[in-house]
Amino acid sequence: MATSSEPSPPGVATQAAGDRSGSDRGMAMIPVRDVIQQSLPAGSRVVAGERGLGRDVTWATRLRPAPPAFEHLSGGELVLLPPQVLEMLDERLRLDEAIRQLAVFGIAAVGIADPVTIDARNAANEHEIPLIVLPVGTDFGMLERATSRYISERRRDIQRRGQDAGRQLMELAIGGEPLPSLARELATLSRRAVVFEGRDGRVLAFQAGSSRLSVGDADVLLAATRGPVLSWLRTVATTSPAEPPSATWRASARWVRIVSPVSGREGLLGSVTLFVADGAESVEDGVLASRGAAACAVTLSREHAADGARREIEINVLDEILDGALRSEVSLLQQIKRLGHDLTRTYCTIIARVDPAPGTPARAREGRWSVLEEGLNRAARARDARILWRVRNTSAEIVWPVDDESDLAGIVATVRDELKAAIALTASSEVVSLGVGRIRSGLDGIRRSHQDARQALTIGRRLHGPGNVTTFEKLGVYRLIYAAEHLPELCTFQDEALGSLIAYDRDRGAELVKTLEAFFAANCSPKEAATLLHVHRNTVLYRLERIADITGLDLNASDIRLRLHLALHVRLALSA
Repeated sequence: MATSSEPSPPGVATQAAGDRSGSDRGMAMIPVRDVIQQSLPAGSRVVAGERGLGRDVTWATRLRPAPPAFEHLSGGELVLLPPQVLEMLDERLRLDEAIRQLAVFGIAAVGIADPVTIDARNAANEHEIPLIVLPVGTDFGMLERATSRYISERRRDIQRRGQDAGRQLMELAIGGEPLPSLARELATLSRRAVVFEGRDGRVLAFQAGSSRLSVGDADVLLAATRGPVLSWLRTVATTSPAEPPSATWRASARWVRIVSPVSGREGLLGSVTLFVADGAESVEDGVLASRGAAACAVTLSREHAADGARREIEINVLDEILDGALRSEVSLLQQIKRLGHDLTRTYCTIIARVDPAPGTPARAREGRWSVLEEGLNRAARARDARILWRVRNTSAEIVWPVDDESDLAGIVATVRDELKAAIALTASSEVVSLGVGRIRSGLDGIRRSHQDARQALTIGRRLHGPGNVTTFEKLGVYRLIYAAEHLPELCTFQDEALGSLIAYDRDRGAELVKTLEAFFAANCSPKEAATLLHVHRNTVLYRLERIADITGLDLNASDIRLRLHLALHVRLALSA
């Protein structure tokens, strides 16, 4: 078995945790190992190509003793080589050469009674084709018929059992039974541990079946395979919801994971997993996982339709509140209360914006919307909160219930972390900026908190760039500057206070504005300002004298210091 972390080619078994084994099964297929155990005569031995024992066998056929010997092969056959058949074809044809030629046709395995050379073993290992030595005296004609009959009957039995199980599961789904009931029925039918997951990887239902797995054990096994399984699920999400494929992944040294996608009109809805003890997996497991996924698709599609209708109502209500187009306040409160929201309690508005990292191109808007939706759903589940939110351009505007002001920092951290995690899943280099409003109550309070959050986000991105959290209460004087930024007096005020210094720095390459900023940052201490600028204290004193000469202002006067300090804040806010 392979140890690569990449999924193996269809039909090749793997051993490493997180690796895939078996092919994507859409119909009942029989692996080589089952054919050897159930159909080949006692004493049959696999002498090479063991890594291909998971290949699916479609039929058994003898190699024809006359050209064209290979034309009837279509892939997946157990090819039987009667004694001296290769010599009849071509006395120069060796077994290793025949194996390489057969590999081109995608056969599953080779059965032979003749002695096996080292070269033949090497060829079988190279192409991962099981090379089976049959007992002396084997009747190849009878073996061909018996094996083909076994494959046909076994396939019919598996399909019949899958149809029976699918009918029982579908009756439950159509009858409106919830996911836990479907999981319980599937666990009973399969005698396996069953997990239903949403498309975000959240466990929707778990049943241990006859296994001894706990929910915690299942979480560990799911985490070990989440990355590669999710990648595979995305590639098969567009398959028929009624006939989804299945694939097997090794989850640990003791357990394998058999997965089937749950698909709907919107694409991937989730997945169904059966956990089977290593070595105990069978073809039926893939079929039952597929039948379970088909039934699960009915239930999840129904739930998604209900969630979509609910979400539309929530967005309409939020639009009315935040955009100020309120109808009857009483009827609005009653409507949103029926959906589980009490807007008379205290809330805080958070605005989250997804920005491209500096120097990277912006992603399509739809891609950022999906990141926002994924991250916010995860954040709400993490804190068990019922939130209202909407997307505007590249930002999500969230109304979050807050009972205690001490909880706000934790809520903001959860939103930031879950959005970062959602971005990480897309392998993009985007960053999250957050603006946080004040905690308020009532509809008018929610609207004012929304305005606070918008102001905090705008000023925070101006001052500090993307990727930071800014709370309204910590904006200080910038709250006033933001409110007045459209007034022409603000620019006039800045020019009157700093215009001469800015022009002097531009013409002579001086650093008087920078020195003034350091002076105020050091609480008007020349010594501390010199430390910040990495210059001598006398240099700072000289520059302060030049500032006083150029502006004609007395830096020792408190009102002058206030004017200059405020002008520096205005310059920073307007130029950011």
